[in-house]
Amino acid sequence: MEKLGKEIDKISNQLTDLRWEIWTNYTLFTWQWWMLFGACIVMLVLFFIFVKKEKFLPTIAYLGIIYIINKNLDDVATAMDWYDYRMQLEPIIPTMLPANLFIIPIGLSIIYQRYEKWKSFLISLVIFSGFVSYIALPLMKTVDIYLEKAWNANWSFISLVVMAIVTKLIIDRVKLLHKV
Repeated sequence: MEKLGKEIDKISNQLTDLRWEIWTNYTLFTWQWWMLFGACIVMLVLFFIFVKKEKFLPTIAYLGIIYIINKNLDDVATAMDWYDYRMQLEPIIPTMLPANLFIIPIGLSIIYQRYEKWKSFLISLVIFSGFVSYIALPLMKTVDIYLEKAWNANWSFISLVVMAIVTKLIIDRVKLLHKV
């Protein structure tokens, strides 16, 4: 086991070195890198503009659950080589930090707190998920940020919708129990 552990460490260090190399030589300060950075800033600004103070706590709880689910799904998909990100905002984490921490959690959280009724929530969710899955991801593919392998836009759409619905059910249930 010790020998295998050392081999894993060696390969992991080589992978980290390669990530640093691709990031410093091909990614850092490119227009794609600035676009990812700008998307993070825009989402933060939108979050603070649109999230109402009286709904801040459930919205943050919603954002946290979405982040955890989305980040873990992205980790699994990346590890399983279903897709890959060729350009990253930062070099070490192999998943898409701007999407996992900013775009998806903040976008879905704004929808959650803005549309409390299920019908309007679902309509907004389908529009957001469709935009991310069928417009943003193909654009990211076109500009060499995202490389699709065994994953496709339909899986992205389904995963976003399911994750948002499950999280709304959880947070709404907790809010209901808190009122009792």
